[in-house]
Amino acid sequence: MEVDRLVNGIGGVTLLNRLILVGSPLAGQRARSRLDGQLMHVLTQDGVLWRTLPCPIPPGQRHRLQGVRLAGPAPLPEATVTAQRRVSSRGGIQVARQRIQVGMTHAGKIVTVVTENNTFRLIIDSETVGVVSRTTSREIDRFNAHATHPRKAVNPCRK
Repeated sequence: MEVDRLVNGIGGVTLLNRLILVGSPLAGQRARSRLDGQLMHVLTQDGVLWRTLPCPIPPGQRHRLQGVRLAGPAPLPEATVTAQRRVSSRGGIQVARQRIQVGMTHAGKIVTVVTENNTFRLIIDSETVGVVSRTTSREIDRFNAHATHPRKAVNPCRK
């Protein structure tokens, strides 16, 4: 079974008077909740699998949902989220408030971080330099990094 709901400003949908947080990036969009046994799959408007959660609605009460219908085609595989970070002078970056040590040899370089199931894959110049286990459940909310820019020379005679 599946049901469509509008995601509110805090990233939640209401099913049978229960607030279920599906993700703040979907706020203001219509999301499809697919109820499969003990799991609830949240799909975006494009049909891409956004998140899988334990199903909060028991099977005996699912017929009471407003706008419920038989499930359509299976969801597409989960989209991988990528982010870029500039490696600090000490060789570290931070993704989703998790600190990751890349290495001082990479200081100043731009690293692409690919989120996978439970890991972050670190890529510099099209080469994987490391795979780090993910210890945080926070969402990534910043995606781009910028290289350092040389400072403009200040003329000491000018005020």
